[in-house]
Amino acid sequence: MTFKTKLTTAIATGAVLVNALAPMAFAETLTVSGNGEGSVSHINTNSTSTTNVSQSNNANITNDVQSSAKTGGNSSDGNTGGAVTINTGDANSTANVTNAANANQATVNCASCNSGSVDVNISGNGEQTYNNVGVKNANTVGVVQKNNANFTNEVNSTSKTGGNEAVSNTGGDVTVTTGNATANVTVNNAANANVAAVGGNGSSTGGSSVTISGNGENSQNGVGINGYSAVVLNQNNDAYIGNFVGARAKTGYNSANGNTDGSSSVNTGNATTNVTVANAANFNAADLNCDCVLNDLTAGVAGNGEGSWNTISANSNNALVQAQVNDQGFTNMVGGGSKTGKNSVEGSTGATYDPGITTGSGTSNNTVNNAGNVNTIGNVGGYNIATTFDFNALWLFLNSFLA
Repeated sequence: MTFKTKLTTAIATGAVLVNALAPMAFAETLTVSGNGEGSVSHINTNSTSTTNVSQSNNANITNDVQSSAKTGGNSSDGNTGGAVTINTGDANSTANVTNAANANQATVNCASCNSGSVDVNISGNGEQTYNNVGVKNANTVGVVQKNNANFTNEVNSTSKTGGNEAVSNTGGDVTVTTGNATANVTVNNAANANVAAVGGNGSSTGGSSVTISGNGENSQNGVGINGYSAVVLNQNNDAYIGNFVGARAKTGYNSANGNTDGSSSVNTGNATTNVTVANAANFNAADLNCDCVLNDLTAGVAGNGEGSWNTISANSNNALVQAQVNDQGFTNMVGGGSKTGKNSVEGSTGATYDPGITTGSGTSNNTVNNAGNVNTIGNVGGYNIATTFDFNALWLFLNSFLA
């Protein structure tokens, strides 16, 4: 007799792919030139890019699985004038539980980091002119990824070929032979993976130039360029996984008692339990490269008139703030039991051969693997969670880091 139970659960937005493109890619040329004596000229540009990505998953999974296979519990009692035989078949009980939940993937391309050049030219303006150019570029990226998973698995798998009796039989041999009993339980849990790639080429105004030249005497000329970049990353995982597993295989508890005028024997098959529990939870990976800074800036002040006042100010600020937090609790209560014993041949008389009991092997195998709480900062470009939730893909993905 074979009984199989397979339960697969995959929920909570298996994978989310977000591709956020900051909208501003520009090449600026700002020129103040050829203005008359005493003129006042101002140019101010402000470019701001803000990208916010928020991904959140919450999974609560409870599985209560009962799997039972039984060929035993047979009786042949009080028979007269013939052989008595009980032969049971094999009993196999298999329970498989698979849970997979909570995966976030975000790819943010900081387009404003590829913004080309800013060229500022103040030249050829008359005496006593006032000329000012201000350029401000700001890029802000915020990524928040959160997962919460609660798994509770209660699994019981039982197989039984024993518990047979052939009692008080007269005038023949009595034989009780049981098949093999096998109970298999497999529980796989995978939860909580965050992958974030925030990228740019690291140069928002590469090849920029500022030139102040050929302006009249007593002119006032000023250029201010400010570049600001900030990436704020928050990856948070919280997992509780509780596994309560019982596996029992029994071929024993047979009796051939009180039989007369015949041999009595009990032969049991093998009893085997196999329990495997694997938990993998809480993985964060981030690749951050969005430092939109001033790079290769060329500045020149030359050939301006007597008493002129000329100033160039350039500021570049880059901030990367990253937080990766994991919290997990695993509880595994596993009981595996196999029994081929507790058989009896008692009070039998008149047999040609001595009574006998032969038991098979009793084997109980239990394996528990736990892995979790991994944070990594670096290149994650080679890892991709498919938009269709695939447990095997997630399991392999997690284990590639957790092995």
